Amino acid sequence: MAKKRHSGQGGGGCSSGVGTGRRDDRRYDSRSRSRLRCGGNEDWPPRATGRRPSCRRRRKAFAVYDSRERRSGGPHGGVHRLRDSREVRGGRAHRFADAHAVRTRDGGGGGCDGCREPPWRPPLPQRRSRSRSRRGGASLPTPPPPLRLPPPRPPPPPQRAPSMSAWSQDRIVQVKQKDGFACQGSSSGTSATERKAPTCARNGDRTGCASRSGTGSGSMSGSNSDDDEIIHFSWRKGMVMNSKYHLAKLLGDGTFGRVVLAHDQCSDRQVAIKIIRDVKRYMDNAKIEADILKDIRQADPDGTSGCAIMYETFTHEQRFYCLVFEPLGASLYDFLKGNCFRGFWMQDIQSFAQQCMQALMFLHGHLRMTHTDLKPENILLQSMKPPHADRFPREAEWLRRGGPSSSSKGQAVGGYLRPASSRIKLIDFGNATYEDEHHSSIINTRQYRGPEVLLGLGWDERSDLWSIGCILMELYAGEQLFATHEELEHLALMMRVIGAIPAVMLDRASPAARDGYLTQDPRTGRWRLPWPERASSASSERHVYSQRPLLEQVLPEHVVFADFCRELLALDPRRRPDAADALDHDFLRACFRD
Repeated sequence: MAKKRHSGQGGGGCSSGVGTGRRDDRRYDSRSRSRLRCGGNEDWPPRATGRRPSCRRRRKAFAVYDSRERRSGGPHGGVHRLRDSREVRGGRAHRFADAHAVRTRDGGGGGCDGCREPPWRPPLPQRRSRSRSRRGGASLPTPPPPLRLPPPRPPPPPQRAPSMSAWSQDRIVQVKQKDGFACQGSSSGTSATERKAPTCARNGDRTGCASRSGTGSGSMSGSNSDDDEIIHFSWRKGMVMNSKYHLAKLLGDGTFGRVVLAHDQCSDRQVAIKIIRDVKRYMDNAKIEADILKDIRQADPDGTSGCAIMYETFTHEQRFYCLVFEPLGASLYDFLKGNCFRGFWMQDIQSFAQQCMQALMFLHGHLRMTHTDLKPENILLQSMKPPHADRFPREAEWLRRGGPSSSSKGQAVGGYLRPASSRIKLIDFGNATYEDEHHSSIINTRQYRGPEVLLGLGWDERSDLWSIGCILMELYAGEQLFATHEELEHLALMMRVIGAIPAVMLDRASPAARDGYLTQDPRTGRWRLPWPERASSASSERHVYSQRPLLEQVLPEHVVFADFCRELLALDPRRRPDAADALDHDFLRACFRD
């Protein structure tokens, strides 16, 4: 039977001649056919056109390729050299070249002396068990050492949501140079952890707290915007705005703009000018709040309502929208922070509570308006006089609860400061909502949000009473009553501190609340709070069970204060008193020595 010849183009080898059908070719076909059958290639036989190179020529081709790999420093150079040396010595170079001829038959170049390109080599896995070749070759590339990752960080603390008010981002500054106490309202974007773990150190002054509100630019707030750079209005001392305001001092910078202290030549008084950045969304929000402040000013021309007074608005150079306010002192949060979160005197808390009820009675009764964002950052001291040193009457109780922080135990704590006056003002009306306006589903900063908002039951002006109850307990203890960052844990804290949530409220919860953090009892069909079986972590469960009931969080002589807060913190909003009724509570008529 005649031998069948194979001819074609492309390459299994050099095109130096025409292949003949010899016995070597039959052995070549049978050996490579089994190899290709395992690889799944059904196109057989190869169309090789040249005579297979001899062993000497193949060794030379391997040597050329190895030298190129060694010079190029390819990722598999050392591996190929190791395998090439073993296969040439063991007589397996024929099979390697045969398989290579089949793989490269369509691409040209078989790897002999006449080819320009080196033969294709299949990548081999790195051998970790052998570091050198048998002939003393170069070391194989060693794998990189394992990465040593740092220990996982704890979950981030609950963050205070930044307010959208133009005025609340910057507080009026007062600095007492003698003792270093800075009265400046920080932005509402301060984290809640700063309250719970301040670091107090021995520094020789009366303040004693290392973390203070600064008066420098940019120390008040970060930008909420990711697409624009914070560029503030460029001012200079002595500059005149609106033909009568002489700028005197920079009071602070924030997200929405900067506050500058100025002198009004017409009325001969000091004012605080809030200069909004030249960003449309910031100016639109500032104009919304300005309209609300105009309504407040019109209903309270004498400024006795306890709400911030805005004198006027104007536009500077047709670019910068400006709001002119009365200058105010530090926020209650800044004062807490300045005293290492030791709380206020009960006399001051009583005065704060009475003024808050009077301001809410004005907002709810006269204007039919809900503030919706009450928190210590949005309550400012009215006086700009420096505070005075005094003792803290609940120092022993404060130290028993842990003091400033674990890192500063055993160190002396700085002196306690009391405000010069307990008169306050409510600010930040950018989110205030009238009774006949649309009520958004979510209001308040999380830690001061009522259960009716969490359960999606709708809200009214009594949600402000809940916020005041949380604030008063924080001013007493120095830490948040509901320090949390998730809804299920928040509701569990309410049940732990106040009591069980009424079943009628759980049954009327919105579908979103039911799907998010409620479960239905299959036997009774009633909805309940799945705690602790659905707690996010063991630390969350411990945090909830570490809280004490409300009446146990105050001293025995302050039980009347706890009863006042308990009424404001009624879980059912229909059981909360309105602001006028709260003014008749015994707590506001009691006499305290501290």
